[in-house]
Amino acid sequence: MLSPDKNTVLTSFGRGTPAGEMLRRYWWPIAFSADLAAPDVRKVRLLGEDLALFRQADRSVHVLADRCPHRGAARGRRGLR
Repeated sequence: MLSPDKNTVLTSFGRGTPAGEMLRRYWWPIAFSADLAAPDVRKVRLLGEDLALFRQADRSVHVLADRCPHRGAARGRRGLR
C-alpha cells in the first residue's frame, strides 16, 4: 500500500506535478472531428484545464486555452470567430 504522500505524487495531474507533466507529453483524444461543424467552438476540459476546440471556415481544427492571453477572460463563442 502506498503512503499518502506517494499516493498524492502519483495521482495529482495539475501543471507542474510529476504525473501532470508526464501526462502532458502524450496526445489525448478529446472529440470526434466529424462532430465539429465549421465554424464551431466547443469547450472541453482535459487534465483540469479548460480548452476551446474549434473548426475554422477552411475546415482546419484547432485547440487553445479557454482564456484570453491579454485579459484572462473566457473566450466563449464570439472570441474565436
